[in-house]
Amino acid sequence: MMRILALCNSDWLALPAINQLHQQGVLAGVLIPAKSAGVLLPSIKKLGISEQVIFKTDKKDLEQKLGSVIQTLTPDVVMVFTFPWKIPATLLNLPEKGFINFHFGLLPAYKGTDPVFWQLKNGETNGGISVHVMTDEVDEGPLLMVQPMPVIPGETYGIHCQRLGILAGQVMEKVFNVLNNPERTIINNQGGEFLRSPAIAELTINWQTQTADEIERLVNAANPKYGGAITTIRQTQVQILEVAMADLNSPVQNAPGTIVYADAVYGLIVACINNQHLQLRIVNLPEGYISGIKLFNMGFKPGEIFN
Repeated sequence: MMRILALCNSDWLALPAINQLHQQGVLAGVLIPAKSAGVLLPSIKKLGISEQVIFKTDKKDLEQKLGSVIQTLTPDVVMVFTFPWKIPATLLNLPEKGFINFHFGLLPAYKGTDPVFWQLKNGETNGGISVHVMTDEVDEGPLLMVQPMPVIPGETYGIHCQRLGILAGQVMEKVFNVLNNPERTIINNQGGEFLRSPAIAELTINWQTQTADEIERLVNAANPKYGGAITTIRQTQVQILEVAMADLNSPVQNAPGTIVYADAVYGLIVACINNQHLQLRIVNLPEGYISGIKLFNMGFKPGEIFN
């Protein structure tokens, strides 16, 4: 029976697959960043995994700690789920079947640290999981399999990640079959762009250039990991977490970002380019998470402008 060491730094994305490995009796141990232990350790223990096989490491001790764990547990393969640090090249060939990475995005198009954000922001119809052999170049190793997953229209980053986590558990049998097949087909992983996590500018709404649909996609892609899409009104930063297209049929093209309608039923409706409009449903202000209706009750009115 195969023995597997799992590396992870996520509960949503990693725990369903780790639980699947544990239930099948192939999980030899789990290694997590010490900085994430406060969140991850209780969740992993709830799966019935003994704390004796849950190991912690810091970035500076990664090579020594991970090497020691591999030597102690002698896993056949190390499976990596959202680990934050590059694996030292000296360790990659220690397990018989090496290290394989569950990349929660479609390769080779979406390489990098946060493919989920970029896929949702870009309006892709599919996300998915790409399982590849790890090499000393991040996300460049040969692909073992790619499992697409349709994007549900309007889903947030959090919803998409929960679905990806469930999918990771479901594809585990297929991954085992590929790993145990000496004549397996290696899928091309050449090309694509390495995309880093979004900067502040990329999380900020540009009312002058972005369409209503583009703004909605940005809002969903930034919720909850980045706290919402950023904008400003009354010299105060606001993060928008939920919007909806509004059919206002206005005969006048208002300046993008302008509040054009406000009441206690629909809350605030804001003009976008191309005479489109968005209803603001949930925002984050210094006062807290607030509905569009409460924004109206706080005195936000037509004519005020988000920028």
